Amino acid sequence: MAYYAIKGGEEAINNSLNFYTDYTKNSEKIEDEDLIDSLTFSIDKVMSEGSLYSKKLASKSIKRSAGDLLNASFFVRAHRSSCQRIGICKELDVNDMKLSRRISSAFKDIEGGQLLGASNDYEIKLLVDKKNEEVDIKEYSNKENVIKSALTPLRDDNLIKVLPKEEEPWDITRVFPTAPYPRSSVLQVMSRGESGTLLGFAYTSMRGYGDVHPTIGDLRIGELDIKFTHPFTNKEVKIGSIEATAVESAGTFNKDENGETKLTTGFGFCFGKNETKAISMSIIDLTLYNNSYTVGTEQIVASDFEMVMHHVDGIESFGFANHYKLPHYVTFQTDYQIFKSAKKYVEEQNQKDLDGALK
Repeated sequence: MAYYAIKGGEEAINNSLNFYTDYTKNSEKIEDEDLIDSLTFSIDKVMSEGSLYSKKLASKSIKRSAGDLLNASFFVRAHRSSCQRIGICKELDVNDMKLSRRISSAFKDIEGGQLLGASNDYEIKLLVDKKNEEVDIKEYSNKENVIKSALTPLRDDNLIKVLPKEEEPWDITRVFPTAPYPRSSVLQVMSRGESGTLLGFAYTSMRGYGDVHPTIGDLRIGELDIKFTHPFTNKEVKIGSIEATAVESAGTFNKDENGETKLTTGFGFCFGKNETKAISMSIIDLTLYNNSYTVGTEQIVASDFEMVMHHVDGIESFGFANHYKLPHYVTFQTDYQIFKSAKKYVEEQNQKDLDGALK
């Protein structure tokens, strides 16, 4: 049996691309606004993993990929790499978020109360028709609904472990760091990481390969104003707002660098409505920076900086896995020829041994 390279070249590639365009053309009939309004969680997932806040571009990417969300994130990330940077916005504080949802499982009574917002956490996940019932929905606006984290009182009382602050945050889009990794770079990698991968890493720690079983101190979804120093007037101006999810997970009590016993916390932040991803991120953050959680063995996946930094990015792993579909003829033929040569050599040696034994 012999193997031969597939022929066709540029013409075959163009035909394949045209076939794909024709195969997915019905998705282009969907209006961007309809997709944004109806599949909002898919839009937010693509924005977060694509690392570019644009609901419209996320919508176009989802249509271009016919609903393949990893592929859609790839389109967004690729587009982002071609955009010119005009500056850096002012530092964001999640305590300034105009809330649409905010809960805490660590405290029952918190300032502003538990704001359940829009969530189906309390629904039985069965594919049945929902029973429409009359409900009393009050008029609601998040414009003035700015409430500090539920962990703020503990932080004010100096009860929460504080990690060393960096002078300047790292920018992984300019230079990817080498070990030891600044925490800002670790958080950035996770913030644009693939949701399922982050969940998998966090789950390893939750179920035994580590020992992180946190409590959600503060989970919030809302809008944050983006402020920027105008290049001509040098005045601070608001240039827009983003919807984001932020989570502070509370771990257990550990000693800080001064030897004082404090409550450990983990932080998660990402674009859009991405609760599971933000929770997973906060759990990994807890695992990475609190070694006492790593029970059983030192080689715990979620506490290994190298594992996290180089394996949670969906675009990189997606690209690596799919590049195997491209021609690898030389590689395979080399391995195959080595195998055939080795097999022939063994057969010849066996025959020589047999001939020697018969003599």
